[in-house]
Amino acid sequence: MLRILIVEDESFTRQLISNTLSQQGFEVRNFEDASTAIEAIESFEPHVVISDLDLGAFGASGIDLLQYVSRKFPWIGLVALTAHANPKLAAAGSLPEQVAYLVKSEISDLGQIGVAIRATLSNRTDQSTESTESTESTESTDEDQLVVSGLQAEALRMLASGMTNQAIADARGTSLRAVETLISRTYASLGLEREAGRNYRIEAVRLWQTGRVRVE
Repeated sequence: MLRILIVEDESFTRQLISNTLSQQGFEVRNFEDASTAIEAIESFEPHVVISDLDLGAFGASGIDLLQYVSRKFPWIGLVALTAHANPKLAAAGSLPEQVAYLVKSEISDLGQIGVAIRATLSNRTDQSTESTESTESTESTDEDQLVVSGLQAEALRMLASGMTNQAIADARGTSLRAVETLISRTYASLGLEREAGRNYRIEAVRLWQTGRVRVE
């Protein structure tokens, strides 16, 4: 069972995410401040840390926490909670590189929480296998890779960061319908055919994060 550590000073949001992830089968612990969360990391050994960036005026911020976890526990996946409509502007580039994003206004789309978790786990898995032997090779030749356009690659990058279709539309300054069309064409380029019961967003992110996609 995957273990998720949540840090959020707003009790309603903290409980909403905690309950949602528990219902999805994750083991969850939640905290309202960074210092208490840091004390719990070694004993709880989370697979992913989800932290609000703004944890109030006192104590360490969510940015401080995520930077600390990235330095001390580089195998742990990181997800940043932000109120910014464009999450890439949330921390002025001061966050660790391998961070997935959840925009608070989009948390009502609860499926995106699991997407963000799986995206950041893919990031950490790719990093850890670069310098160690793996029983299952993730390398792919040009013949194995799936080809997408630059625009489709940008869409995949945003999906991997945990952004919803509406958040992508807002960030790109375009309509929701245009984004939905772009994503559908991206799925087609990846060979993901429409079938009931499959989550194409997760499958597309996994292909992107494991180096199966080439941009032309």
